[in-house]
Amino acid sequence: MGVWEVPQSEYRQRIQILQSFKRLSQSFRNFELLAGREPISHGICIHRHSRKGGLPFLRITFSERKGNIMEKIKQMEEAEKQALASVRMPHDKGYKKSLSRPGEFLHFLKKYVKADWMMGLEESDLVLCDKEMLERDYEGKEADLLYRVYMPEGREVYIFILQELQSYVDYTMIFRILVYIVNTLVKYFLDTNKNERERAGFRLPAMVPIVFYNGQSKWTAATSMREYQNNGNIFGDHILNLEYYLVDLTDVEEEYILSTNTVLDNIMYCDKYRKKLELAGAIRAAYGRIRELGLQEGEEFRNWVKYVLLSVSKNKEAVINEILSWAGNGEDDMAFEYNIVRVLREEREKEKAEGKAEGKAEDILELLLDIGSVNDALRDRIFSQKDLDVLSKWHKLAARAQSVEEFERQSLIFD
Repeated sequence: MGVWEVPQSEYRQRIQILQSFKRLSQSFRNFELLAGREPISHGICIHRHSRKGGLPFLRITFSERKGNIMEKIKQMEEAEKQALASVRMPHDKGYKKSLSRPGEFLHFLKKYVKADWMMGLEESDLVLCDKEMLERDYEGKEADLLYRVYMPEGREVYIFILQELQSYVDYTMIFRILVYIVNTLVKYFLDTNKNERERAGFRLPAMVPIVFYNGQSKWTAATSMREYQNNGNIFGDHILNLEYYLVDLTDVEEEYILSTNTVLDNIMYCDKYRKKLELAGAIRAAYGRIRELGLQEGEEFRNWVKYVLLSVSKNKEAVINEILSWAGNGEDDMAFEYNIVRVLREEREKEKAEGKAEGKAEDILELLLDIGSVNDALRDRIFSQKDLDVLSKWHKLAARAQSVEEFERQSLIFD
């Protein structure tokens, strides 16, 4: 039996530990199945404890004999997934919806990936796989999309795409892909009839990874497993290797994107612009192109624009809907330009004010930490205050207070 103690405040670490145990248990199960044995239950037990005068912590005990708590882990994973979903970029929705259509995905392959073997594919060769087929990497993340592709002579290939719609480069990407492929192939192997998979002619399907990255800085992570291993270049074909196709939006010229006109092209064009006023101009230009497409495509693009504008205008839905109604009917360009720019400028001024408030709050906290410890409730109260006049008074109060408790009592006067 093993024991692992984790502070309860370290939520992400708890989740990662539990996911590690879950994947370890699943690995044991897979190997036991491959060996023809009945899988053993690998249990995990969680206990909440408190040390005297200390923070609460979790004690996790694990053994091969205790009952399975996979359902509890699943619930915690779901909670983490929902938390992550709330901070994901709104761009995700538009890309995933567009690439979920085989025709749009084929356009993406031929125009932006451009591998020779892709050029002869037709839309009827691509089948979007069910979510149930999506396996996970070592962090428990799923691939965004998985397609089954029927190649000539009945060969079967799986293409999966990972969307890195974030501002930073993930240097673990190649390892994530390796784990994802291994997990998917193990599942495929186990789901295949034993007599079939033991035939001399049995072959696993090829797995083709694509990474689509829309960050502003250039992608600099290793693109092959050989590159990710120490001295990998000296061993030739005698070490494990795989490589992914990379579509880095920073490398795609605006003129090339605009050379064709699909929903995906227009989303990628707008996504090149991150400064708010430039984004407004790009959206207006894209609307002119979208009118040449069908009603369904127009509505899809409009929904993507709405998600993006809501994210940068603090959910002023009524204003955004009004702006989009002008853009959608193609009338009153000046009204569109004026109102979208007005909303974005207002938000910029608000962000400046919030930045000043946060700076004041940090100064107050620093003064208080010099004279004592600050509990979470007081810290949250300080940082949730956005009135600069109140914060200025609190700052003076913190500068002359003899204790944190004195500040806490006297600051109530100014609330």
